[in-house]
Amino acid sequence: MNYQLPSWPPDWPELREAVDRAFNSGDWGRYHSKICIDLTRRLKDWFNADAESNGAEIRLCCSGNAALELALRAAKVGPGDEVLISAYDYPGNLRTIELLGAKPVLLDVEPGSLAFSAAQLRAAANRDDTKAIRAVIISHLFGEVVNTEPMRSVCDEAGWFLIEDVCQSLGARTPARTREEVAADRFSKGKSGDSPSRGRLAGSWGHLATFSFGGSKPVSAGSGGALLVNDSRLLAGAGSWLERPGEVYPLSPLQSVVLGPQLDRLEELQTQRNATWSELYRQRGGDYSHWHWMVPIQPGVIANPYKIAWLAESSEARSRVIRIAEGLGLPIGAGYRSFAKCSARRCRKFGESEQSASLGERLFVLDHRSLLVEPDRVENLVAALDYVHSHFD
Repeated sequence: MNYQLPSWPPDWPELREAVDRAFNSGDWGRYHSKICIDLTRRLKDWFNADAESNGAEIRLCCSGNAALELALRAAKVGPGDEVLISAYDYPGNLRTIELLGAKPVLLDVEPGSLAFSAAQLRAAANRDDTKAIRAVIISHLFGEVVNTEPMRSVCDEAGWFLIEDVCQSLGARTPARTREEVAADRFSKGKSGDSPSRGRLAGSWGHLATFSFGGSKPVSAGSGGALLVNDSRLLAGAGSWLERPGEVYPLSPLQSVVLGPQLDRLEELQTQRNATWSELYRQRGGDYSHWHWMVPIQPGVIANPYKIAWLAESSEARSRVIRIAEGLGLPIGAGYRSFAKCSARRCRKFGESEQSASLGERLFVLDHRSLLVEPDRVENLVAALDYVHSHFD
């Protein structure tokens, strides 16, 4: 059995046409290219319209890692500061904290989730040993869209900056709030005038947010990223790092020009990925005896699944799954390593990191390219997964 993948990055006529226009105009090789200016304005208007505010600013940059570095600098994170982060996260996030001379503080993920919860964050904020914490990083991983609205409230109360890592989830929307939830929140805080929400773009709840346009991402320029600053005053904290006087971490016009056509079709492809993901979950969400589906379909959430995550019974079982899938041509690989075993010299830990350690040893993921199959080929994807599972034993 051999599984045929849809191609990625896409080979669309409009991508070639956009590149041709950039060459014909000469705008591909200019400082302050109109291509980059237009992309920046488009992203800025998108987030400002969604958040119903006018304070959001966008800075394009060369990678998601660079975007996080700039976010931390905007938050004035430096030597002697601490940054709270999940004990299971993209490894580059922890290394970027260390790059600035700050110390990561690890918080375990919530059982059954890929991130810590607002309740866990509030419990951390109530500790006595948090004076050095300056920022919190929360990542939307593998299709899970974290409810960041209550996390923003916790961070505001604690005087922390909330940084959302949306590198995998551009276009995803956080959970909407019902009338009952709004009423309960209004009663507990003595506020009035709030209304139910339809959910907001992931990234719009944080003080800052990071995006990636890396080669494997749902919106790809080969590499690249962007920083979203939801309070324009924070840009002053990163000013000297952004421009000296030329732009330090630029996204090139040629990279920027291929993003526009993909943003034009983002909602279309997002709908397709979600439809395939939902159908897989409907057919096989609970049927695989040796695998646990990690991210169920979330009510009130519009995801943009980058990868689908399962939990194997052991690290050895995960290795067998990956080996069988490779022989089939199915893009399954290991998830991230956890930070659970980081030494006390590198990290401070709020409690044990048992859940994160389990994810690091047992999680495997299916790449989003598989979710772009045509509806009449979803059964082929199901059959391929069934084949891997049946040969697992």
